[in-house]
Amino acid sequence: MFTKILVPLDRSQQADDVFAKAIKTALDNDSQLMLFTALDWDFHLGLGAFDAIEMETDLSGAFANIQQSQLEEKLSETRHWLKRYVAQATEQHIPVQSRCAVGHPGPLIRDLAQEWEADLIVLGRRGLGGISEMFLGSVSNYVLHHVACSVLVVQGNP
Repeated sequence: MFTKILVPLDRSQQADDVFAKAIKTALDNDSQLMLFTALDWDFHLGLGAFDAIEMETDLSGAFANIQQSQLEEKLSETRHWLKRYVAQATEQHIPVQSRCAVGHPGPLIRDLAQEWEADLIVLGRRGLGGISEMFLGSVSNYVLHHVACSVLVVQGNP
């Protein structure tokens, strides 16, 4: 029996399927849910060499302020997006909490599962394989190998 189900969600098309599986499992086990989204924020993503040099020599902090503003906006959007799932769980009388954090999803999921004492994690798998998975990594693979609780992986469309 599972009492605490951690549900990492991203903004992929598979999120609804993962959430539906988590809802069914929570109803079947009289469980509570923790919905979680990680923003894998990379401040250097998409910057050219000139921009990187400008960033390092930005003594006034303008670039850092812009980055912070963009991050806060993205966090706000993500929390708003997550509220839709919280409302759906609440409508079905499932105790639910939500969290959003900035960082690499795998370690954040591992740490939250341990801190919250989850006994099941329900997460998606996008179906990356071969070289794509080797270069991009796999959150579901990381979680499977680094958590102490059970993991239910909802398969995505390759």
